[in-house]
Amino acid sequence: MRSSTRARITLAGVALAALAAVAATAARAASIFDFDVWMRAIDKHSVEVQKNIEARKTEAAVADAQELARLYGLMEAFFVADGHTPDAVDMSRSGKAFADAIPAALAAKDYDAAAKAALDLSHACNDCHDVHKPFQ
Repeated sequence: MRSSTRARITLAGVALAALAAVAATAARAASIFDFDVWMRAIDKHSVEVQKNIEARKTEAAVADAQELARLYGLMEAFFVADGHTPDAVDMSRSGKAFADAIPAALAAKDYDAAAKAALDLSHACNDCHDVHKPFQ
């Protein structure tokens, strides 16, 4: 009887450990898929913000830039939590800084500075993809 109880406790412990491992893997997979969704959204908004700046659609460009800043913030948090190298975190911070610069430039009616920040942001995307894109 005693060995039967011990076996059940051991089995329960193993089952609990296996369940925890599956849950951790599922949570990790979801974050990678979220990251991929964020990158696709960044690509879309990066193109749109450039078009909106060129067309002098300030309100739309500001909205795109604010969404880009939000997405880059999410990516920074992802890289920090996932234990990526410091350059991945720095690239995310740089992308957020470029996005944050766009509304300020547009508020000052400096379309050239806004366009440069948007172009720099686009180049930052490519630099990061070369090293850190999860699905190649």
